[in-house]
Amino acid sequence: MFNYPMVANQEWNKIKVNKFSPKKLLQMFERETFYILDVRPMNFQLNPSFLKGSVLCPLVFLFDQYKEIPTDQNIIITDWAMKQSTVASKFLIAKGYKVVGVLKGGIERWVKEGFPVEKRIPTGELAPGIGAKQK
Repeated sequence: MFNYPMVANQEWNKIKVNKFSPKKLLQMFERETFYILDVRPMNFQLNPSFLKGSVLCPLVFLFDQYKEIPTDQNIIITDWAMKQSTVASKFLIAKGYKVVGVLKGGIERWVKEGFPVEKRIPTGELAPGIGAKQK
């Protein structure tokens, strides 16, 4: 099924992931540039809202694609409802990436609180390189 181990060990459990409210994250975006990774599934028809400039790499592809993520940038990870972003964060932190944290409540909360988004159309395909900056 998945291409990465689904085993939690003591080291995994010790990895802490920061969770930022939409308001706090928007303030952070005003001061600094981040690599924004969205790990929701390819078929995101439920709601096509994304943080502007985010890169889509579904969690199921992360193990195969993570080496294409820049190692020299601070990373924020999002998904639809914060059900996959924490797992993705722990995985990338364990690999040495600079994950600053995740969007608390996911894009669902971001939209509900009225923060800006860009709409995308699901294509069902990954773009060359990591994930897909979809239209």
